[in-house]
Amino acid sequence: MSSSETEERDVRIAIAVRATSQSLGWIGTEAGIFHRLGLNVMFPAMETAAVEAVAGLVRGEWDFVEVGGAPIVQGVLDGHDTVMLLAAERAPLAGRYLVARRDLTAPMDLRGGRIGVLTEAGQTGISARAMLHQWGITATLVPLGTYPKIYAALSAQDIDAGILSEEYRLAAQRAFGLTAFPIPATALPPALASTRRLIRRRRGLVTRVVQAYVETIHLFKTNRALVIPLLHRFLQDFDQEIMVDIYEFYAPRFQPLPLPSTVGIQQMLNEFAATYPVAHTLPPTAVTDTSMLEELEQSGLVARLYRR
Repeated sequence: MSSSETEERDVRIAIAVRATSQSLGWIGTEAGIFHRLGLNVMFPAMETAAVEAVAGLVRGEWDFVEVGGAPIVQGVLDGHDTVMLLAAERAPLAGRYLVARRDLTAPMDLRGGRIGVLTEAGQTGISARAMLHQWGITATLVPLGTYPKIYAALSAQDIDAGILSEEYRLAAQRAFGLTAFPIPATALPPALASTRRLIRRRRGLVTRVVQAYVETIHLFKTNRALVIPLLHRFLQDFDQEIMVDIYEFYAPRFQPLPLPSTVGIQQMLNEFAATYPVAHTLPPTAVTDTSMLEELEQSGLVARLYRR
């Protein structure tokens, strides 16, 4: 096989956090969807956390990343060519919680405490600061990098609370009876991102990757018996009973046509405007390229998958 042919097959995908909302590339690979579309997928980085996930994309260490929406937007504001291709989960983003020790039963109990987040600059840090501001209290944010590390720190009482996804909230409440404060739904779910330079150089490959994600979403929504064991292997930390609840939460939230939310992107730009004045005038289309999704829809792929 020539080097050019290999280039059109090989795909490097990084995953920022081990969570259901960022599991689709791995599930689609294990289920054979990417292989059927002529793609050889490698995962050079798992659980990088958001900021490093996008930084590695910019450096060219991987071709795609599944990551929260905030660092993709920030990458564009920093002058990079990061671009959002799709967002599987429908907006607004739900299923995020501030989970606290059992004895901390009211928001005011967190005053002066230690709150675990993935990173201070990513979506969990943004959410934690927004909640603290809403409650009128201060606390120390402790960046721990992954949800399992936040969960472990909570169980060891090394922190007073932590931002967790739906999976870990379920586990924490069942295992330890911890208090969970729902985070108000934010408008920008995690997304699949790449770079505009990759689209220019290898558009055919990027289109096949986008198609593989669309087909994996269909698999997730329609093949529970296959998906739950794969998801269990990906997440690693949960018993079978919780896995069923996790699947039931996420399956209806995944969009058949995973278009990113322009409203959500605009809200994120508004949040960044105090730090990046250009965010006042930057349109959401500067952050996305949905042309490949639109081509797939026009081809009738989504209709055929769901037999509409």
